[in-house]
Amino acid sequence: MRKLIIVMLLAILAFNSFGQKYNINFKVPDKAKLERIRKNMNNSSVEIKQCYPNAKTKELQQYYRIVGQNNKSSIVKVLNEEKISDIKEEEACYALTAFTYDEWLVNGWCNNYALEMVDAENAWKISKGRPDIRIGIADSDFEITHEDLKNQIVSVEGHVSAKHWHGTSVAGVAAAETNNGKGVAGIGYKSKLVCQRIEHWIEKGGCKAFPSSIQQSVWNLYQAGVPIINVSWSGTGLNKVAAEEITQNGTTIVVSAGNKPDEQNHFEIADIPGVIVVSSVNSDNMHEPTGHAHNVHVDLCAPGENVSSTIVGNTYGGVNGTSFAAPMVSGIIALMLDVNPNLKPAKIEKILKETADPVADAAKFPNGVGAGRVNAYKAVKAAGTRDFTNSTLSGNRNLSAGYGFNLKNAKIGANSNIKLTARCEVNIDGTFEVPLGSEFSIEIDESARSN
Repeated sequence: MRKLIIVMLLAILAFNSFGQKYNINFKVPDKAKLERIRKNMNNSSVEIKQCYPNAKTKELQQYYRIVGQNNKSSIVKVLNEEKISDIKEEEACYALTAFTYDEWLVNGWCNNYALEMVDAENAWKISKGRPDIRIGIADSDFEITHEDLKNQIVSVEGHVSAKHWHGTSVAGVAAAETNNGKGVAGIGYKSKLVCQRIEHWIEKGGCKAFPSSIQQSVWNLYQAGVPIINVSWSGTGLNKVAAEEITQNGTTIVVSAGNKPDEQNHFEIADIPGVIVVSSVNSDNMHEPTGHAHNVHVDLCAPGENVSSTIVGNTYGGVNGTSFAAPMVSGIIALMLDVNPNLKPAKIEKILKETADPVADAAKFPNGVGAGRVNAYKAVKAAGTRDFTNSTLSGNRNLSAGYGFNLKNAKIGANSNIKLTARCEVNIDGTFEVPLGSEFSIEIDESARSN
């Protein structure tokens, strides 16, 4: 008994001595000041890291993070002595999921409503995606041996900090292996997954992480050049400047709006073109019964209740939350990039909004559910369509479209040779002229992509 008490006392002393881990972010444009801070912290068990290594934006190069587990007050004192004004201690973010419906295990029918609602079948007639289009998933952990993910996950980076099912289910919605006679279908079909483990911990069954851990995973995916990054958490850890650098350099960020009606997640970066905030609807295309977030920052809705996906343990089930609405949008973007690899994040967001279907009870939430519920078929078709109205096509040109061409009141220029290659169709409306001495041809090629 005496030994047990001694051990318990030592444990308490150790906890009080070392304290809990903390992260403090700060901005310092003066390198000399940074070196003084480093020097003054030499005797502290802390680490100073650059928040955005290899950033192209000069301002981002000035952000640093202190990671420590004790002496927090003395650390803050050093920063204050150097007159650092932009000091921010991090509060934990959490994975946006409510629960899973285990009774919805796949029996050949489970939960096809989500794919049917976004008209995936018709979208796949245009595009089944491509293996070279990668969807980045920043999340908890991933079951890489799962039969519906093992051929889809290209890589997983980051150490295993805790075992949590969330990332496995998010990945399955985006791009579980499709048409393989097993489990479920992922909207991204042939698109592949590049995964980053977020350093996290499990608390009361939920999954939590410091914003800096999420930010580091997102930044790593951006540095790896993935065109889509999905973050199904309450925050990204990114500041506005970082999110702007990511989107302006060709990567779309898709985030979950939140699982409570009044949540305002991602408001700092929500208005940046190419950052897409996703809330949800249920199988009746209704938002209110989900109980999920609605606010002015929401861009779109997608199915987010009883969505079938991959579950840890090499099995399947229905999952609930905006965590699973977001990867539906991410997978659709991968299909859009197949038909048109030239799309920029701002244009992708614009197309998704313009092609969205109405949410049935949107009138109850003015400016709260975004442009509507995503429609995969309409979005992919619009992404791959090229319009020429009242136009003259001149010169020697080979034009291609990932879906098709619409020509209205168009004509071919003198001494020109124009070839149109479309994946699906070419529509000619109104007047159309091809003068003598010019050539015009049409080819249908199922692998065509917009140039």
